[in-house]
Amino acid sequence: MIIVQFSGGLGNQLSQFGLYSEYRARGLDAYADLSWYGNAQPKDGKADARKLELPKLGIDLKRCPDKYCYYGQEDDFHRYLRRIMVGPSYYEKDYKFTPELLYVKRGYVLGGCFLGEQYIPFSEAIIRESINFRGTDSDYIRQMEERITNCNSVSIHMRLGDYLNLSELYGNICTPEYYRNCVELIKNRVKDPTFFVFSNDVNAAIEMLGLEGAVAVEGNTGDQSYLDMYLMSKCKHNIIANSTFSWWGAWLNSNKEKIVCCPTKLLNGYDNGSVYCKDWLRMESK
Repeated sequence: MIIVQFSGGLGNQLSQFGLYSEYRARGLDAYADLSWYGNAQPKDGKADARKLELPKLGIDLKRCPDKYCYYGQEDDFHRYLRRIMVGPSYYEKDYKFTPELLYVKRGYVLGGCFLGEQYIPFSEAIIRESINFRGTDSDYIRQMEERITNCNSVSIHMRLGDYLNLSELYGNICTPEYYRNCVELIKNRVKDPTFFVFSNDVNAAIEMLGLEGAVAVEGNTGDQSYLDMYLMSKCKHNIIANSTFSWWGAWLNSNKEKIVCCPTKLLNGYDNGSVYCKDWLRMESK
């Protein structure tokens, strides 16, 4: 038995689902521990509270038995039970690709976002087939998707909101200069691009960009924010933030000729540029 701990927002959940799917693709008996949701939400107000959102993408998980869950079962007895019945615990190192996680046969895998194509060498097709966004039939989503489909669309994702409260970890990576560099590169390579701006504070993002003709994608907030990922994936090209949400929006883009501009790292203090796909263009923040 392998248990993968799920935590965080939708981008992290998809990454954890990727590793979970990889284990199952290799014929291993993998389960999902979802006990973080409702038991370990942020309490300092710096990070947004999270909900399990994978069902909105049509993803079903094989849940682990409650007695093996990490949160809510943190006493000595349950720790001993997990060790005996499940196996040792494994951790991702420094928020970057940790090769040994691919070779786990039995145990509890936790403490990571597991971001990057290196984690899913045998399960990419399975993951793509498993994802089926729900709620995309509203008038607004249909109209926006039509606009995106009928032009040389480029998504720009700016992560504001809670990122501003966590600047030590996330700050000075996707700077205004980063976005200007990305926009300039796209304009040099794509004929008549139309930029679609996605953000958890889209009005502030539009003001910061100062980009004439940019289209603000609005209304996909709260429980509907996952629809931003859906629309990002429909754009022909992507400019992403240092965000797992951004990463998956670009990765799910099926345009074979897509240009994806990404930052050089995901988080401050870690050498984690390996999370980005090899053919994505790493852009400087200065």
